[in-house]
Amino acid sequence: MPVFGQDLSRSLSRKAAILGPGLIGGSLAMALRRGDAPWAVSLWTRRAESVPAVEAALPGCPVSTDLAAAVQGADVVVLCISPRAIEESGERLTSLISPSTPVTDAGSVKSRIVTSLEPVLGGRFIGAHPMAGSEQSGIAAARPDLFDGALCILTPTENSDAAALDAIRGMWSAAGCRLREMAPAAHDSAVARVSHLPHAAAAALVHAALGKDRSFASLAGSGFRDSTRIACGPENLWTEIFLDNRKEIAAGIADLQEHFEALKTAVLRGDRGAVEAFLRTARALRSEDSA
Repeated sequence: MPVFGQDLSRSLSRKAAILGPGLIGGSLAMALRRGDAPWAVSLWTRRAESVPAVEAALPGCPVSTDLAAAVQGADVVVLCISPRAIEESGERLTSLISPSTPVTDAGSVKSRIVTSLEPVLGGRFIGAHPMAGSEQSGIAAARPDLFDGALCILTPTENSDAAALDAIRGMWSAAGCRLREMAPAAHDSAVARVSHLPHAAAAALVHAALGKDRSFASLAGSGFRDSTRIACGPENLWTEIFLDNRKEIAAGIADLQEHFEALKTAVLRGDRGAVEAFLRTARALRSEDSA
């Protein structure tokens, strides 16, 4: 096993143990195993019935329901399970891996996860959130290019070990990600607006559009489909995300309601100038983001 602190992005022998081979975990395994310097990957899944599908998607990749077997000899452990399961994984991991093994995750909310795992795992835990995904879930939706060019936000703290941070940077970079580092709380505030709020808005839009008459869906064009696609994501996962980041999401929803009220008032008054200004500002902000 490489010495802790070795540059794992250049190591000749690199192994990642990925816990949770769904869309994110499965795609990460595929990404790391490709190229001229592929990583060795082992996978852990909670349910035995999911093993055949994972083995079919990742031929030659060890898949087990035995956590000890999955993490044995790993240079990096990656938690791609639900946010609550990530928070509760620390004690079990400490009994199974070397005290020097870096650990990271792919959870969408960082403050609770870092607060839960850092006291148990110490500075070798580095929170991460790859900003990539799909409304689909499970290993069937995994693909090797999911992270290509995607931003991965790392959330080190003052307690983070520099060598562990370098190792985690190397692994996410090897998967194809661009990297950015933020404090956990700053991450949760920003991501609430650009990831969590859009999902909440898409779900609310579906309710408003189809709640009274589902047959309207047959009239919908690409605008409705594109705007609401993410509302098809798994509700159990998104419920955990919303509740774990409740204050930041609630603040975003309040701001969204304020903007909706302003638009509604302008429309009811027939105020063409106010409606045009509302739409123009939104277009300009979106265009700047796309530049």
